[in-house]
Amino acid sequence: MNEKTVIEESRAWEKERIEKEKIRLRKEQAENRTWIKNKLKWLNKEPRAAFFHFFYLALYFEKFRGAGAFPEVENHVNPLLQSALGGPPLNLAIVQTPGQQPEKMATLGVIASTFDFSSNQNKSESDAPESPKSSVKSEENSLLLSHSDKQENIAIDLENFLGTFNVSTLKNQPANGVSFPVFANKITGVQDITGCIINTLSDFDTKNIINFLREASKVWTRAQEDFQQAFSWMDIKNEEQCIWVWNTMKNKGVSPPLNPLNNFQRWYFICATFDLWNGWTDEQVKELTKDHKKISQQRLELRDSPCTPQKHKAVLMDELEKAWKMKLGRKTIKNHNAELILPAKIKKKLRKLSVHYNMSESDMMASLIESEYVRNNL
Repeated sequence: MNEKTVIEESRAWEKERIEKEKIRLRKEQAENRTWIKNKLKWLNKEPRAAFFHFFYLALYFEKFRGAGAFPEVENHVNPLLQSALGGPPLNLAIVQTPGQQPEKMATLGVIASTFDFSSNQNKSESDAPESPKSSVKSEENSLLLSHSDKQENIAIDLENFLGTFNVSTLKNQPANGVSFPVFANKITGVQDITGCIINTLSDFDTKNIINFLREASKVWTRAQEDFQQAFSWMDIKNEEQCIWVWNTMKNKGVSPPLNPLNNFQRWYFICATFDLWNGWTDEQVKELTKDHKKISQQRLELRDSPCTPQKHKAVLMDELEKAWKMKLGRKTIKNHNAELILPAKIKKKLRKLSVHYNMSESDMMASLIESEYVRNNL
């Protein structure tokens, strides 16, 4: 048997082995999918639980990728390092002032260039292009500053520069503990939530599937027990209310991590974000209680002592419910006032009638309506 025949047989055997392995993996994945589907079929009847598992899977996926994305390999050598190519490392030093050299060199393990960096350093000042007088004067003045003065000025300028932005720790900030940008890019626009969970888990190995289902079950049970009637004051069919709650949560630093396809998703994205939220950070609590003339007792408790996520959730839920009721109250008053608006001429006549009969305008109007009602036998 010649060498060519051996190579061909080896390739054929390797190809056959690969095909068998693909078949085995497809079979294993199909079995896993069937098993997962059977384990999670109860989610079809519990949408809040389904969306909770959906978000929890996203967080698990993010954590899983983060742990295995960049594994550290022992004795790994970057093939682009100068030492790996057999050359000496490149030493670079920054000269602060003439005649003073740093005690230590900065060593960079990179491929060294053959370009002579010192060629331009040897040129005299007379070879340099002349600058305008104003820039020369400014340069001379800057030389009067010591090194420490320059650093202090830079620090002050940077602080002033950053202060102009006044970045909020609340508005449109992702809910603390509920952020999964990598997974979000993969599942944006998904409509079949349970199907997405099953498909994603099918790509995991058996050990990770079991771990996920066990952890998700524990966390879901705890979240449900803490707030079994979460958002019971809301109406899933009231899109205006759902949008208001969505936007208010975003303003309070509890932004859901995904945009919904419809109001059904919006409602349950709100619930899942709330269930997995870890509460406001210390910086967010400071902003919540900053520059407010009146601070609720609940917020003072959050500011003055460490509180559990459950306490933060209770405060958020109470504030949302009260704010919505106030919004409805203002809307009712506005509608009520709108019903009493009369043309100026009619208003004037009503005022004269009320004076003539010594009655208030509202009582006068009620009397007129009542008499008209009786006259027509209604």
